[in-house]
Amino acid sequence: MMSSLQDMKPLEELFPYSFVYKNSKAPQNERPDHMHHFHEIIYVHNGNGVFFIDNTLYEMSKGDIFIIPNDTLHHARPDKHNLITSSVIFFSSGLIYPISIDDSFSYLSLIEKVKKEKEFKIQIPIKEQPILEQYLLQIHHELTEDKLGSIHASLLITHQILLHLSRMKLKNKDELIHAKTSPHDWMNYILAYIEKNLEQNLSLPALAKEALVSPAHFSRIFKQITGMGPIAYINKKRILKSKELLLQSSLTITVIAEMMGYDSTPHFYRTFKKYVGMTPAQFRKKERNA
Repeated sequence: MMSSLQDMKPLEELFPYSFVYKNSKAPQNERPDHMHHFHEIIYVHNGNGVFFIDNTLYEMSKGDIFIIPNDTLHHARPDKHNLITSSVIFFSSGLIYPISIDDSFSYLSLIEKVKKEKEFKIQIPIKEQPILEQYLLQIHHELTEDKLGSIHASLLITHQILLHLSRMKLKNKDELIHAKTSPHDWMNYILAYIEKNLEQNLSLPALAKEALVSPAHFSRIFKQITGMGPIAYINKKRILKSKELLLQSSLTITVIAEMMGYDSTPHFYRTFKKYVGMTPAQFRKKERNA
């Protein structure tokens, strides 16, 4: 069951807010690998599955929360015999109160911490689960009943959720489980290997050799778990890293292309534009002038 605002209008793309309440999807209906310019908070009400986020595989089960910052590759694989039921909040940083009254907290600090530490899963203690579920139910009521100021109310509740999760994480460090898992031991290894060697030759045969499996088996399992082929995954990881370097360094585009393993600058330009919609130079100029 979906609330309003699920489909974002063009005018809202810079400041999106969307909410899905207790939705279940079969594996064949899950979106392929994807990433957004906005953030997600996903709460698992019931079911089991495997969630690929960035370069790690996680088990999904009741009480899990997944925090997915913007520009993070992810793909869910629900267990077809025990489908995942989840609620999801999609929101832009632009909608979150930006001012930090003290140095110890800001509403986006949790997102920033998750992005930095690359720990995307929090397993909520049983006693805390009804609190999170009540927040989500409140957002659902606001958006479906369409009261005066319902979107504003939903945003206020989203701020409460961010505060609650930040407090809970700080207070109960030992109780919160950031559990990683993989049905194929070599997959987590190879995902970490790719992350550390983006500038190297990462052809399918080379990766299969590193994983000690056949190229055919490697390709099939990789796509099954991540939702994309190995080459598409590598290209997206390289482009995401390139975006960071373009914004956080003064390196030339040619140097960045070489660092990311591209055999020529034109090849880098074409690939970057395919995934980002603009050239590296245009991206750097636009983001720095924003």
